[in-house]
Amino acid sequence: MLGGAVCAALVCATSFWAGMQFGQRLGRQEMTTLVGAELDPVTEQFSVDRLGEVSGRLVRLESEARALVKKISALETVEGALGDVRRGRTAVTPRTPVRGASGGRALAPARCGEPVSDDMSGAERLQQTERGLDCVQGLIRDIDAVAAQRSLVLMSMPTFAPVNGQMSSRFGNRLDPFTGSLAFHSGVDFPATPGTPIRAAGAGRVRTAGWMSDYGYTIEIDHGNDLITRYGHALRLHAKVGDLVTPGQLIAEVGSTGRSTGPHLHFEVLHQGRFVDPAFYLSIGARVPHV
Repeated sequence: MLGGAVCAALVCATSFWAGMQFGQRLGRQEMTTLVGAELDPVTEQFSVDRLGEVSGRLVRLESEARALVKKISALETVEGALGDVRRGRTAVTPRTPVRGASGGRALAPARCGEPVSDDMSGAERLQQTERGLDCVQGLIRDIDAVAAQRSLVLMSMPTFAPVNGQMSSRFGNRLDPFTGSLAFHSGVDFPATPGTPIRAAGAGRVRTAGWMSDYGYTIEIDHGNDLITRYGHALRLHAKVGDLVTPGQLIAEVGSTGRSTGPHLHFEVLHQGRFVDPAFYLSIGARVPHV
């Protein structure tokens, strides 16, 4: 929906383009006719400079709007993938900050001023264009703020692969490698050589960094939205409790500490204290660009 709002802003901005093109085509004789008096050199130069400034603003706003559309398109792709994951069973879509109750009639969106018309003078067209550009600039700024908020929420989702490699053991029941009996595997494993970088799967705050029984040296990251990621069997840790981390940031190195048959990363995702399949989240990171 935000992408549509940005497109609307872009259309609104370009609705003033005809008036600006008209002004850009004005020669000294046409300006004199429209204003109704001979322009002195200083006034004429001021008018030309002002028109140039407005033209430059439109070019910049159009560029900003197109960049914002691209950014929001990526965000909506990620959110769509999260929706697919949710319908697939387990994962949870991110929550945005809670707001108060709302309601009312659904009316057509307000326009950024009225379009320029043929019966306007050159000066009136220029003034109308400037007012419209002020409105569009404010609209783009507001939409960008909302997009930034959504981007921060999505950055906390654990969709970034913690190790560059393939999974060797997936989530769910399996034969325990030590006992040979059927047992539940609470995460996924990534075999790798000792010292391979382990990176944060999403933005968050480190809540655990140390030894955890069977997990060996372990990092836990709180991503908000009741989501926790756990990185076990590390050789050494590069993050400490309280650290704020970003997606892809180095937090540890692959090892074989704790209950482990060899060097690998054991990666878990917990939602509301319950284990969920990390592959659901990691599949999103593989399908769409990270935002």
